This record gives sequence, structure tokens and C-alpha cells, in this order.
Amino acid sequence: MAEETVFDFIVVGGGTAERGPDEVSHEYVVNPQAAPLLAQTDLVVNYKTTPQAQLDNRPVTNFAGRLLSGSSAANYGAWIRAPAADYDLWAEQVGHSRWTYQELLPYLRRTEHHFDPQADKEQHGFEGPIHTTSGRAYPLRDTVHDAFVQLGFQENADLNAGQPYGFAPWVENWHDGARQHSAKVFDLSGIKVFTNAAVAKIMIDGAYTASGVQLVDGRILEAKHEVVISCGAHKTPQLLMLSGIGPKEELASHKIPQLVDSPAVGRNHFDHLSLHQAWKLRFPERGLAMGSPAFNNPEYAKGFPVEWIGTYPVPEHTLKAAMEEDAKSMDTTAISKSLPVMVLDRAHVGLLVAYAPLNLGGAYEIPLDGSHISTGALLYLPTSRGRITLASSDPADEPVVNPQYYSTSTDKAMLRSGVRAVAKLMQTSAAQQMVEGETPPKGLPVLGPDSSDEDIDGRIRGYSETWHHSAGTAAMGKDIQTSVVDAELRVHGVKKLRVVDASVFPSPISATPQATVYAIAEVAAELIAQSP
Repeated sequence: MAEETVFDFIVVGGGTAERGPDEVSHEYVVNPQAAPLLAQTDLVVNYKTTPQAQLDNRPVTNFAGRLLSGSSAANYGAWIRAPAADYDLWAEQVGHSRWTYQELLPYLRRTEHHFDPQADKEQHGFEGPIHTTSGRAYPLRDTVHDAFVQLGFQENADLNAGQPYGFAPWVENWHDGARQHSAKVFDLSGIKVFTNAAVAKIMIDGAYTASGVQLVDGRILEAKHEVVISCGAHKTPQLLMLSGIGPKEELASHKIPQLVDSPAVGRNHFDHLSLHQAWKLRFPERGLAMGSPAFNNPEYAKGFPVEWIGTYPVPEHTLKAAMEEDAKSMDTTAISKSLPVMVLDRAHVGLLVAYAPLNLGGAYEIPLDGSHISTGALLYLPTSRGRITLASSDPADEPVVNPQYYSTSTDKAMLRSGVRAVAKLMQTSAAQQMVEGETPPKGLPVLGPDSSDEDIDGRIRGYSETWHHSAGTAAMGKDIQTSVVDAELRVHGVKKLRVVDASVFPSPISATPQATVYAIAEVAAELIAQSP
């Protein structure tokens, strides 16, 4: 019997992004504490960046899931919405109110099965397929809570209600210790799933209409209605360029015939850079952190070892001085992209405490023996912009990823502010009851609130890492010169072709991307259903 090759719709990508095998029951996928081990398997791809000039010319790890469910099967499960102001800025940039927080809210609710039945029903969904969870009550819960209070942060009962400022309980989409990834929670009956079936290019006919896809093995699959690209912020622009949609000079350099001159494809890359630090516990024998034999409550293994996340705006005077410095070396177009950070009611930096030495970067190695916890300062709203380009015209070659991390004075001002805020947090009397102090990388000074810009930048250059939140490389917008898709996620210049993944983000959000990507997918499903 001949294989079916004609379908109503074709979705290129395995979940929230990417492609690969069906491993929905793999031990490392299901188990939250095993999630970091996925990096040692072929279920995760490392799009290692080019050497980053502002980070001691280090290539930086960029992970993405390569299996059915995409990165939703490989991430750490954080379920964090962006502030309303971030979505409202999207609507302004894209030119359509559907991307405001209020109009996006029904789609944010739609996928959610919120953990607190008493929560605001205007803000939360209680019948969606993805269960969320919060509040496992680790031994240091009250101590970290009190440290944030002493730092001057206001407690916020609900991180995901459009106003995440202050500090709030950490929210995840692990359910009773099991991952809630897309291929597990959504009904795939009636859908033909091709695993281990990489796409070489989108088939586009003479009328500039997407008609299907060609796989790397030569097979052609046809779409009666639409093709949807959901390959993630690294692979989506690569596939568009391999299909002849992209910047003229980039396609010409790889002898790819250009069908649509779309100069924004692969541009506008942004990501969440962070600096994590290790802190030695005063009483490790009490079982306060992962690795200790006494850290053995079964509840602790049901998610990521974090309970609180702080979110705050960097002082305006600090940002203004940095942006004036950027203006001396950047053209008007480039600096205009950083101006939205100055908008009031934005959350520039995230702070957290993890009950394990995590994401420390470089050769900064701390044993997982229960003796240390770690902190993270996360740059939420970077103004640095990078590019995804092609290594060759061969779809088997990974794209070239150059995020240009930490390349603006504004980014430096924001992340330095976060590092100093962490130091102040750990100097509160509450925090001093739990830690002796920082354990810095060998040969480097301890960082404190009064550390020089040079010392902080030196640590960031050598030891910062990403949270693997690449986005923006097929951005929504108003025209083909500055964006790749329109407000309905349709690729400029090609009919019946959409992009639905984090690459469509027009600008960064102060949140992990997962909940937002699901909401975008819900919007897309409705738009597609309404299309003629």
C-alpha cells in the first residue's frame, strides 16, 4: 500500500519546536531531576554559537530539543507568562491588538490547568491540558522568602497575572513529578506523525504559494491548505533560507536561488543571558540542597529545585546613561530597538535561588554534594541583537548562530545591576543564616554590591551562560523589510505559509518562553481554522 503523501496541512517541527524521534517516555524526558542529563544525549542539539567577542571569545552552548514534542520535552519546565507591558509592546510593533495582553489572555488560559482552584478565573485557565504546579516547600523556602523581603521586594502572590514584579512563587508545568510536554498532553489521533524526517525545503510554486515540503530523503509531501513551520528560532530561519526566502546576499553566497527577498530572516536574534554563582551553605549536614543524603523528601524530586523568582526594573537613570553610551556607537535604527526598555512598567532582570549549583558556566565546577546552592541573575530584556546564517546549502549542516551577547552598554548595565542585586540579597540577615559566602571560580574575587564594573564584567565574560531562550529570528511585524511574518503569522511574500514558534517574537519578554509559545500556537490554530 502506497504511503500517504497528500495532507490538509503540514506542520514542520516536532512540538513547540524542532524535530527528531518519538521519545515521549524516555527516562530523562519524564523525570524532572534527570532533565539536565538530556544534554548528554542526541535528543538535544547544541547549536554552539560562534566565538562571542564580549564573552572572552567563548562559544556559548545553545540547546534545543530534537525529538517529538521539541523543546517542551527538554526544558526545565518553567511556566512563566510575560508582563502585560511586554505583550502590549508586541501589539504596537506588529500593528494589531490581538497581541496585547488582554486579547492574548484567553489563549494563555486555554492551555492551562492552573494549580490553585481559588485563583483569579479572569487570569487563569482550569480546564486546559497542561497542569501547572508550585510550592513544594523545600527546607530553605522561608529563609529565601525572608531574604527577598529584607532586600525590599514586595511579595507577589501570582507570577502569571500580567504584573510579575516583586518576588513570587516559582511555577512549573511538571504534574506529580512528570513532564507535561506537547506530544503527551495533546491528542494526536487523526494526525500523521513523521519522526526522524528532516525537511530539506518548503515547496513553493510559481504563484508564490507553499504547496508542500521536500524531505532530505527526496520524498515530497503535499499540503492542500497550508504549511506551518515550527522548527524553533535556530532552524526556522535556516529552513526559510534553504527554501529561497531570505536576505539576497546570504542566499547568493550559498548559491540558493532566491524566491523572496526577505532581509529580516535570521536577523533580530535575542536570548536570555545569565550569570549564576555558587554559595557555600553553613549547615550542609541538614539536607538543604541537592546531593545531600538528607535532601530526600520525595516531593523534592518532582520539579526544578527553585521556589521563588524576583523580577524588577533597573533604575531609569542607570539605563539612560548606558543608552547614551550606546548612541555614540550605534546607528539610529539600532538604538531605536533598545528604546522600549525605557518604557515604564518593564521588568529588566530576574533573580532566583536554586537549591543546587546549576548553570555555573565555563570551568566553574562545584560538586553536587549538598554543600552549595546557587543564584541566578537573568537579563530579561537584552538590546543586543544577533543573527542566524547558513553554514552551507546542505540541510544536514547546522546553522551558524551568532547572538552577539552582551554587546551593548545597556545590556551590561542591566546584568551588572542584577549581579549586584544578588549580592545584596545574599548579604541580608536571612541569607547570612544559610550561607557562609560565595565560592567564586578559582583565582577570581568574590562579587559584592560594591564590586567594580570591571570585576563583574570579567565574571560575566568568563562564566555567563544562556537559559536557551533563543527567539526573534522570523519576527512578526508590519513589512517585509523589518519582519518575516505579519500579524497573522503569515510569511511575507508567500501564500499559505506560516511560522508558529518563538522565532516570531518581535522583541524579548521578561519570562521563560514556553507558556507564550503555547498561546501563540492557540492563536495560530484559530487563525488557520478561520482562513478560507
